Amino acid sequence: MARTKRRSGGFSDRLARRLVQWGFLFLFLFPFLPLIYERLAFESAGGYTSWLLAWDPLLALGNLLNRNLSALIIGAPLFLLALSLVFGRSFCGWVCPLGTMLDLVQPLAFWRRKRSSKRSRENGTRNNRLRYLILALVLGGSLLSIKLLGLLDPLIIFSRAVTAAMLDLLGSRQAFERGGLTYFSLLFIAILVLEFWQPRFWCRHLCPQGALLSLVSRFSLLNRRVSPACSNCGLCKRLCPMDAIPLDEHDTDYSDCTFCLECESICPVQGTSFRFGGLALASWHPSIRSLPSGKPDHRQGNYVAASSAIPGRQFSRRQFLQGVGAAAAGLAIMPLTTLEKRPTPLRPPGALPEAQFLKACIACQECVRVCPTHGLQAAFLQTGAVGIGMPVLVPRLGGCALGVSCNQLCKQVCPVAAIQPVRKQELKIGTARVDHALCLAWDQGVKCLVCVEACQYQAAIPYQGRVTVDKNKCVGCGFCESGCPVPGSAIHVFSKDPSTV
Repeated sequence: MARTKRRSGGFSDRLARRLVQWGFLFLFLFPFLPLIYERLAFESAGGYTSWLLAWDPLLALGNLLNRNLSALIIGAPLFLLALSLVFGRSFCGWVCPLGTMLDLVQPLAFWRRKRSSKRSRENGTRNNRLRYLILALVLGGSLLSIKLLGLLDPLIIFSRAVTAAMLDLLGSRQAFERGGLTYFSLLFIAILVLEFWQPRFWCRHLCPQGALLSLVSRFSLLNRRVSPACSNCGLCKRLCPMDAIPLDEHDTDYSDCTFCLECESICPVQGTSFRFGGLALASWHPSIRSLPSGKPDHRQGNYVAASSAIPGRQFSRRQFLQGVGAAAAGLAIMPLTTLEKRPTPLRPPGALPEAQFLKACIACQECVRVCPTHGLQAAFLQTGAVGIGMPVLVPRLGGCALGVSCNQLCKQVCPVAAIQPVRKQELKIGTARVDHALCLAWDQGVKCLVCVEACQYQAAIPYQGRVTVDKNKCVGCGFCESGCPVPGSAIHVFSKDPSTV
């Protein structure tokens, strides 16, 4: 009876974890609900700022290294790091939406039957330290530009992929404009595919966010306890999805453990539990570190496991030099991304000058998600390899509604200050130009004033039935281009860069 009760308790703990994961996943997806509402109700629903990136410690650290001191104002990332001192890498196992997606697809790998490589675990192999090199690479590159961080940050990858899926499924853009989002969706799909090869492959070997949390989680106050009832069957070691039990059943590497509770539920003798205190002190108290595995600590009345047997708790000189080399490589790579020159595209209102924008934007596509007219789209190769995934204004799909129906939502959701506040009176995205060969009024003498009626700034002026553009009044909002009845439009907005106007 006691054994059955313990099993039901382990199941309830795992169920609680699933409910927490799904709850946080819903919270992360909540800002996307207005897109669905607009599609169903055919009316504007406004936009919500995603709170996912506001909790991103890797992004906050990258912002600070890039001299964006506004990251200091938001204390959520610092709070998350502080929580990691108490709960270890629980964020990866309970909160992270990408981790939740990996757990959802993991049961589909039925051929694996939840088995891992027993031989490799018995030999004491450990998770790849490549994730620390990637962390050093993206943080080193952040000194010049946080673009590389935007490519590899798991929270940004998730946000970008969901934006792609929502806009694709809801038909919010044309096929030609899908390239950038689809490209980044492939990275998300690749991470899911790796899950079929090895459980939590991304989290264990590549994730820079997980590497950052691992550095703090080594001193977790929440820890795993193994009682003397342990029969050394090895089930917990073989079934741990994070390979956080590297040597024997009494050891736990808290730089990898996400407290998924799999070891607790699978233990046939119910010898595994999770409690606060005890083992965390082993990180800096030699007296506790010398305790043998499975022996009671009479000072606390709990069974603790020795941590001295876990290899690799300290970085070697070689690993340190590898990290320094990766950081230097990040510094060297970032200037190379600006070598390709392309015409200056139309950016969101208030965007930094093009050279600065390319360094600051992380292509998270939050502005693409909240744009009320869906005129902001993610670029693919239209602006060259440098600008892949970054927002561009496509007036044919929708003009910029700043000052009309939009309170500069793009600036409000930008997590890296790549878009600055701008008033309607100061708005200048570009300048419209009429193609006389295509315009119905110019070429065929047809009385068409659609662009005049669409213009919000009285910059489109009819003269003897033909439309001209006052460059001093035109701000490049693009409503004239989106409303033109000519296929492909007879009026186009060009960048405010003098060389392209």
